[in-house]
Amino acid sequence: MTLHSSIGPCVLKRKRRRTLAISVLPDGAVEVVAPVGASEDAIREKLEKKTRWILRQRRAFAALNAKRPPRRYRTGATHRYLGRQVRLKVTVGAEQSVKLRGASLCVVSRTGSEKSVAVLVSGWMRARAKEQFARRLKGWRTWCAERELPEPRLRLLSMPKRWGSAHKNGTVALNPELVRAPSVCIDYVIAHELCHLKHPQHGKAFHAELDRLCPNWKGVKLRLESLDL
Repeated sequence: MTLHSSIGPCVLKRKRRRTLAISVLPDGAVEVVAPVGASEDAIREKLEKKTRWILRQRRAFAALNAKRPPRRYRTGATHRYLGRQVRLKVTVGAEQSVKLRGASLCVVSRTGSEKSVAVLVSGWMRARAKEQFARRLKGWRTWCAERELPEPRLRLLSMPKRWGSAHKNGTVALNPELVRAPSVCIDYVIAHELCHLKHPQHGKAFHAELDRLCPNWKGVKLRLESLDL
């Protein structure tokens, strides 16, 4: 539902939890996850107290979005893969392919059009994301088993406002765009989501677990948020 407040409309979700969580999304929208019994007046009061923080977050995202030009898919255009810049090298040919050679992403397209190249590069990135994420999740199987948590299973899911999510059945959904980020950022997102298998809410226990698994997670989170992917 939508909650109207002094900072504008906010997306309000209710869950069985004890604390209220406020998030500012990359598009500037505000999302509030509140306990089932919390009154709207109490939620608005919390938002009022967080107004300066919300405005700072919005300004930061606005500045970041202003610097982010649309992706191009032609020879010379740069993209990121595992955090490093790769430059597209497009040629026309009957046998379409995408291959990473050093710092070049070599694309063979039947037409050479940006639309065609975009489809090929997106497919290649998605395939690499599946490989990278599956391998990393496999390394967490023992950790989950020791805590009697379900074995983590990967699901690739394009999410415009999130890098990942986790379901209690062990399904970890990861945004394929995350493969463009450095490995340390990918590992942080995975650790974050796996913590949710044990602690569904962002409470003290969740953050204590994340601190143990990824002591420098706050810096990594800031790095991920500042990346021009």
